[in-house]
Amino acid sequence: MTEPPRSPGRTGDIDIAAEIERVHDLLATWLGSAASPRVLDGFAAAHDEDFSMITTAGTVVRKRDLLSGLHRARNSRPGLVIEISEVETLRSEGDTAVVRFVECQRDATGSEYRRTTAVLHVDPDSTCHWGAVQETAVAEPE
Repeated sequence: MTEPPRSPGRTGDIDIAAEIERVHDLLATWLGSAASPRVLDGFAAAHDEDFSMITTAGTVVRKRDLLSGLHRARNSRPGLVIEISEVETLRSEGDTAVVRFVECQRDATGSEYRRTTAVLHVDPDSTCHWGAVQETAVAEPE
């Protein structure tokens, strides 16, 4: 039997689903248009200095390397839209939340889906920072 999704909820004063969408909107804007460098700055500011992610290929990428690659990738996927669905909070304790969601990246070449797990930290000033991300490529969810 499949367990029903848990509500994305809130951690402190942060709406988790809104934060996930905000950061992915910045990423889509950067990759999908000739965006201002302020867009990449906003994306960078949302991530802890020791942020790391595991890509769908299994590669560990640190923040510095991610931002370097993104800097070169501006407008590399014109018209990119990233849609977020199935947001659920797996655990929320103190200033930390572990969340899982489905990400659909759609552009002129088609759609790619990922099931993503992320660790988010909320600062006392209610600023959210991403600590870690694990992406897994998946087929289109039913």
